[in-house]
Amino acid sequence: MSKFSKLAFIISLTLNVLLIGLLLGELPRRLDRGSRPGERIRRDLEKLPEPLRARFREKMEQARQGGMRQKLREERDEALRILAAEPFDEAAYDRQVKKIQELRLQMHQRMADNIKELAKGLPQEERKALAEVLKRPPPRTPR
Repeated sequence: MSKFSKLAFIISLTLNVLLIGLLLGELPRRLDRGSRPGERIRRDLEKLPEPLRARFREKMEQARQGGMRQKLREERDEALRILAAEPFDEAAYDRQVKKIQELRLQMHQRMADNIKELAKGLPQEERKALAEVLKRPPPRTPR
């Protein structure tokens, strides 16, 4: 084998070992069910007492019933349509983005109002448990 062939073989072998290491390093995180969207909150909801859990689910269902997510999706699709149109209408795009921001604000306000309504009659221990459920998960560490 020539020097070039030996060097290419060693480099290829090294890269393959590194690739296998990366794949095996990512495997536990990929298999962790807690990393799927919504899985953490479902798991944390199980820690709440049943009456509170049922009321929480009811409030979240009320928030979904308003159709705001569908409206938000439609407005986002419209913004993308405006973005792709020829000629580009900057003012129309800005108006559409403003609509999306207002819808998001309304959605967050509705959620905050639902949580406030839910928390009104709860003892402190249950409010603490509810706060734990609503905490954001820690950010993933970049690799």
